[in-house]
Amino acid sequence: MKSKILVVGFSSLPGGGKDYIADIICERYGFSKVSPGDIIREKMSKMKKGKISREDQQRLQASLRKRYGKDYVMELCLKKIKSMHTDKAAIAGIRFPADIKFFKRGKDISFYNIFVYAPTRLRFERTLERKRIDAPISYRDFINGDKNEKNIFHLDETEKISDFKLNNGENDSKKLYVRIDKILKKIM
Repeated sequence: MKSKILVVGFSSLPGGGKDYIADIICERYGFSKVSPGDIIREKMSKMKKGKISREDQQRLQASLRKRYGKDYVMELCLKKIKSMHTDKAAIAGIRFPADIKFFKRGKDISFYNIFVYAPTRLRFERTLERKRIDAPISYRDFINGDKNEKNIFHLDETEKISDFKLNNGENDSKKLYVRIDKILKKIM
């Protein structure tokens, strides 16, 4: 009998640290990483040259979900995971409650979602440090972006149905590693 693939999803508002935490578990626990955002950006780059804004990505994701069904992007993630021939995968960018439900229904996967949180000011500073094209211009823009993210992706509900919450609001990597290890010990 084939064993189930352990899939751990990560959700957060921008700058919360979902990619950072996913990278840590990949490095420390041997997970393979998949990013729905990378899949969307890859599709966008084939369609559009030049700057790809966060709004462009959100519009494309909404369009794909409307055209192919709400699980389409997660189906692409699962397909990618299976093509990697791994028994442990991290998905950095579980957004919708439906994304969690999609993976929970999977017969050949064991899925857990971790909602990563950090104070708003710290998340804002992190997004500025990234120097990405779609970085907010001001703190007010960042706050408005949070509201949009919550409305578009229903992140409040995603947080509620997540299996674990992880505080990434301190600049203390040792404490963070302890919190990550505690969660991973429960699911592995």
